Amino acid sequence: MNEISRLDFLLEVGTDELPARFLPVERAHLSSAVPGLLEDLGLEHGDIRVFATPRRLAVLVSGLQTFQKDVEQELKGPPLKVAYDGNGAPTKAAEGFARKSGIDLADAYEIEDGKGGVFLAAKVSVKGRPADQLLAEALPGILLSTPFPKTMHWGTSDLEYARPVQWLVALLGDRVVPMSFAGVEAGRQSRGHRTLGGNARVEIPSPDRYPDLLRAASVIVDQDERRRIIVEGVERITGRLDGRWLRDEELLDEVVDLCEFPTPFDGSFPDDFFELPDEIIVTALKAHQRYFAVGGRDAGLLPVFISVRDGDATSLENVRLGNEKVLRARLSDALFYWHFDQRQTPDQHVQRLEDVTWVEGYGSLLDKTGRVEALCAWLWEAGLGDGGDCPTDLLRAAHLAKFDIVTEMIRDGKEFTKLEGIMGARYAARAGENEAVCTALETFHKPRSARDDTPNNTLGAILSIAERADTMAGCWLAGFVPTGAKDPYALRRHALAVLRILSDRRARISLRSLMLRAVEGYADLAGNADLPGATDEILGFVETRLEGLMVADGLSPEAVRAVLPAHGDDPTDALLWARALEGYRGVEDFLKLATGFKRCRNILDIDDDRGAAGGACVDRWLRGGASPDGTDFSRLIEPAERDLRDKVAEAAPVLVAAGDRGDYAAVFSRLSELGPGIDRFFDSVRVNVDDPDLKQ
Repeated sequence: MNEISRLDFLLEVGTDELPARFLPVERAHLSSAVPGLLEDLGLEHGDIRVFATPRRLAVLVSGLQTFQKDVEQELKGPPLKVAYDGNGAPTKAAEGFARKSGIDLADAYEIEDGKGGVFLAAKVSVKGRPADQLLAEALPGILLSTPFPKTMHWGTSDLEYARPVQWLVALLGDRVVPMSFAGVEAGRQSRGHRTLGGNARVEIPSPDRYPDLLRAASVIVDQDERRRIIVEGVERITGRLDGRWLRDEELLDEVVDLCEFPTPFDGSFPDDFFELPDEIIVTALKAHQRYFAVGGRDAGLLPVFISVRDGDATSLENVRLGNEKVLRARLSDALFYWHFDQRQTPDQHVQRLEDVTWVEGYGSLLDKTGRVEALCAWLWEAGLGDGGDCPTDLLRAAHLAKFDIVTEMIRDGKEFTKLEGIMGARYAARAGENEAVCTALETFHKPRSARDDTPNNTLGAILSIAERADTMAGCWLAGFVPTGAKDPYALRRHALAVLRILSDRRARISLRSLMLRAVEGYADLAGNADLPGATDEILGFVETRLEGLMVADGLSPEAVRAVLPAHGDDPTDALLWARALEGYRGVEDFLKLATGFKRCRNILDIDDDRGAAGGACVDRWLRGGASPDGTDFSRLIEPAERDLRDKVAEAAPVLVAAGDRGDYAAVFSRLSELGPGIDRFFDSVRVNVDDPDLKQ
């Protein structure tokens, strides 16, 4: 029996500088993969901490079990009829099993597999292996399976990783783990900050000293500590400036992962640039330079920014001047675009869309504008509007929706392209368009991401749905159908956005009608394309997104799959039905109703034509009309069926009224009360009688 002790474990992989967007991928992967690996290896442990900086990835495990425990395993051998011959003598199969298991054949025994089979078996003791050997074998595979956005290979090796590996540290207690990765042998030497520490070698005697020794070499390995330093520094600076930090979590995450030794500092820019909309200034600060914007105590921006240096405060004034110079140049470009674009009216920009191809073979952006206008009018009249005729403001917003694409600010191809829609709204406002039109232009691109809000106004919501539906229809007809790896026109995002907008606004609309209308808008361009077939494919694609969205909303997959076939064409209705169904899945009477429903379906499936006819009769009867074929429900003979008839007749108006007003919880509640009566009916009434009218 090996003596089992506990020691800390450290793994550090040093690389060339990684992009900031790679670091969350590393941390997420190792945060799940390493605990899973240790569990599979049977190695107990304490806390696991995963660190990542632009130049290193590290895992620190406290109290790792240094040896696997010895375990006793039961090995299953050959079937008994194969292990012994007709005389009861062991065969070569039995002898081979004993030899492979390391036991005397006399110690083997019989086991049953639960299926009637009898096998030879043996219990063997498996010696635990040292943790350092196990980790040396397994960790390279864990590292190579990191799902980086991109990988590269270098030298003559076929190995691929995010960046070339420069050093490797692997320690279990004070001993080096004998492992290698990417052609680099593990040791105990890390490296300090590239500039502050001169890339000096840092000797790591034991894992517990790793964070402090790296800190002494000007490397803060813990991303949470770097975040705290940045946040405290920014808040201290904004307090001194009597401003408020316009906190941007996405930018903060990126800045944390851009540095190893963060030092926040402030800079300024001339007031002249406040002629620009705030969005342009903030975008230039964030997207081009990774600066934080600072607002005044009341509203608006201050002519200052806060940046984070990957280094200390040495010669910080020179760094500040350099940052200010670069920012002034970028804001000067933006100011030129701002003035140049306003030399033409929005309508003049719209006409230039005729020269911009949207999708090859499927018209220009001006053609797309016309289709979106028509879809907006249809959506308003289909019930998404606030009543009355389609407002001219909606049609005007649809007409102007794409004009900012041809402005210099957006077509520049740099960071300001992210302001599409917002710039359209700003230019439109300067040209005298009314507030409703400008608000629709500013918001119809929302949601821009999974965390973004949907449009908060009716015109923007309708324009967003129309624009996305037209995009899905055109891309699908043009052959840009999303695959597992490719979705060049972001059709998944567009589908989810449409569903989210409809859900948030509780809007009721037929997806089939919407997509068929969108697809038919391409009738003159699609040639001999199967428009109804394309519509069906798009609807299947959207319904898959709807299923995922509903499950993500907390609904069970079973409830969602039960509802979608009947109600998936109306996402809002489907969501309401699924939420109601979720609340009744465990109610005893409802479970009886579900069982009764299956029995009814089994009978109706035997004779679909008569089942459908019977269903029509019942539906007319429930709603108070005469049965189309004169079926007389008073002819029912048995007490159980007469009782069920009376209960259904009593429930019918309640069910119809509740369904019509969308109170599906009340529908399920009332239906559940019918469960026991349906059970009694099937227990005491024979349905398949000889009298066909009575049977129906």
